[in-house]
Amino acid sequence: MMDALTGHKLMPGNHCVVLAFSGLRSTYLELQPLLKRLNAEGYTVFAPHLRGYGFSQDPSTGTWTEWLAEAVAHFDDLAARYAQVVVCGLSMGATLALAVAAERGNRVTAVVPLSTTLHYDGWNTPWYRFLSPLGYFTPLRHRMLIRESSPFGLKDERLRAWIERQVAAEPITAVGASALSLPALHEAARLMKHTRRALVRVTAPVQLVHAIEDDIAHIRSAYTVQRMVRSLDVRLLKLANSYHMLTLDFEKVAVAKMVADFLNFYISSPESNTNGACNE
Repeated sequence: MMDALTGHKLMPGNHCVVLAFSGLRSTYLELQPLLKRLNAEGYTVFAPHLRGYGFSQDPSTGTWTEWLAEAVAHFDDLAARYAQVVVCGLSMGATLALAVAAERGNRVTAVVPLSTTLHYDGWNTPWYRFLSPLGYFTPLRHRMLIRESSPFGLKDERLRAWIERQVAAEPITAVGASALSLPALHEAARLMKHTRRALVRVTAPVQLVHAIEDDIAHIRSAYTVQRMVRSLDVRLLKLANSYHMLTLDFEKVAVAKMVADFLNFYISSPESNTNGACNE
């Protein structure tokens, strides 16, 4: 089961593909309700496992440039085989999706950043996380871990209790790894810095979704994207009954529907073979 979760997730559909990135050291499971809805709408969905970024028993993380290079390579491969490519992501995956959109400009059909994380500054961010850059430069950096804590990005108390039991027993949960290493957080900080600077190169339509009470990344990250990108259409949906993991929380159904509606507006009937922009 672990091997299956740490591989690529492909859900075949039509010639419009959604390239979806999970959060740091996580898997496609945290995106599953959204992926299923988009696939049911007719879209091909591809959620890749990125080496050193996605969850793995291997503690090595690689660098943020390697993460981005692999993500861009996946985009290029899909763009060669599909008529249109949407990039989507949750948490650090949203940050990565925006970085890919900046690299590929008008080749990107649309961008859907969910719980965009340009800073770790939510109300539940541990105070010691801000010391992680200092800890990174100590000899013990590979042994130091920052453990995830309640509410685990979830307003849903029943789901939160289930995740808490998983955290106590397993290295991986439905909301990602139970702990993050300092090297992983250090590279994530560098990716966030790069993406903040690259936002001005994003030109595709953008649908942001962010919780008002996000416990990991303050909604100011979404406002920054809204202000900085050069896209002609930038939308922001603010959620009042979710925390950071909005693809799993109370409003997961509404999130999936809204993303599908946004893409359907730009793709034009993805299941159609007569009028759609994704036709062969």
